[in-house]
Amino acid sequence: MRMKYFFMIVMTITLQNSYGQVYESKIDYNKTSQAAIVGEYKYSEEIVEKTLRDKLERMGYKIKSTKGFLVVTNAVIGSVSSKPLEYAFKVERKSRKEKDITLLSAIVNENDANATADNSEKLKSFLSELIPSIEATNVDFMVNEQFAAVVKSQKKLKNLQNDQNSMERKVRNLQDDLKKNAKDQDEMQKEITRQQEILDSLKAKKTDK
Repeated sequence: MRMKYFFMIVMTITLQNSYGQVYESKIDYNKTSQAAIVGEYKYSEEIVEKTLRDKLERMGYKIKSTKGFLVVTNAVIGSVSSKPLEYAFKVERKSRKEKDITLLSAIVNENDANATADNSEKLKSFLSELIPSIEATNVDFMVNEQFAAVVKSQKKLKNLQNDQNSMERKVRNLQDDLKKNAKDQDEMQKEITRQQEILDSLKAKKTDK
């Protein structure tokens, strides 16, 4: 039941924080300024990039990393075009001040020529439709982080319990030592009394002479 409420809270937060602004822009690629479609997401670069990689890999494409871009070639992304095209994506933080916002820029090339403008609307839809997947990846990430936190806390608790057991053993040993010490003192007191009686007896005999 607690886990159910946890997921409900997480999904509420992620839905409230969804950004998903998509627009046309330009970005440097292959040493030239090229038309691109940019999506803004209120999630970390790690989350956005993992979502994109997972999506492309599920589609069966091998991703090549080159000069800050994730590139797939001869790729048919049906929601964008039925043609085999080159797609270049760049994931980066928006700015130092807006470090919680990630930019995902997308460029489409056909026969070494920029074809982003010809596919701009569908490319915008492709980036917008990533939002639910990004949210799901973020939830998975939060769940994994929380699981790791629980495991870490459980380990700390186990260590504390082990420390307690160790200290209790030491206390029991000290208590046993105290009991033994008290018994030894009692026996020693009896021995002193016996020795004193012998001494007194010897002194009495000396006095009688």
